[in-house]
Amino acid sequence: MTVAPYRVHKLIQELMRDPARAAAFAEDPEPAFEVFGLAEAEKALLRDGSPAALHKLGVHANLQMKYARLRLRPAGTAVPGGGPLAAYLDRLLED
Repeated sequence: MTVAPYRVHKLIQELMRDPARAAAFAEDPEPAFEVFGLAEAEKALLRDGSPAALHKLGVHANLQMKYARLRLRPAGTAVPGGGPLAAYLDRLLED
């Protein structure tokens, strides 16, 4: 296994820290890829997102799990104050 370039790890860490950026990444990852200067091969493996692709890229196992969670997160829950959980809590507070 190779070690992923620092910029790949940094991208995943930034997505974990910033829900708005993660939501934008889910819609269109290209701007984030350009900001972090990823090569075409790295972009293709991140678009794939499978554990095998991330392993081939050399992404640390902990970041692989975080990246998988980002990809599985429903679109409405990526932005604070939105999504099904917020709607559910609003209904509870009204009752």
